Amino acid sequence: MKLSIPTVWGGQLSAKLFKTNDSSSNCLTTKIIGVHGWLDNLNSLLPLVEKLKKQNYEICLYDRAGHGYSSHLPKAIEYDIGNNMRDLRTVVQNLGWSGEKFIFIGHSYGAILALTYAAIYRDEVQCVVAIDALPSITLRSTEDSNWASVSKRIDQNIEYYNHPPKVYDTQLTFDKAFQVVKSMRLGISDEAAKLLTERSIKTDAGE
Repeated sequence: MKLSIPTVWGGQLSAKLFKTNDSSSNCLTTKIIGVHGWLDNLNSLLPLVEKLKKQNYEICLYDRAGHGYSSHLPKAIEYDIGNNMRDLRTVVQNLGWSGEKFIFIGHSYGAILALTYAAIYRDEVQCVVAIDALPSITLRSTEDSNWASVSKRIDQNIEYYNHPPKVYDTQLTFDKAFQVVKSMRLGISDEAAKLLTERSIKTDAGE
């Protein structure tokens, strides 16, 4: 089932809800929310859904803002943990799972978001499955180097938005996008790169 979840900032979060109930089982349905990593999309977690399809699970996967088919944040708004957490909270509330505890499956940055959510709303979360989660660089930095990194990021953000948007003369095809995905993720399989590419591009209207 496809979902379009409205956000407080005016955009939409694209999501899919899978019900993988085993009719031969009398077990209760377990609720799961999947959170993908940075620059990925919900397709990166689809293989896990396939692995779980014979169990009693209700699984929600969603594209985070600026990823997949979800809306981009308004111009000059950071894709920081605060905005991502607000969107994740919106997804949880929109599902309306009647106060039932659910499980998070998070990959990379998505795992960090899931762990953070579980720490904040601990009564809602049964457990977190964290895949390739890394500690924040701020936990491994001195105070001075941390603030230097923050100041550099702010200046780079301002510089980026002061430049005119890029204009591409050549048409972007699926094959070209596929090669970009492959080049940015060393060691990724063709099958995994295809999954990510499918939800990272869309055909312009009229083409």
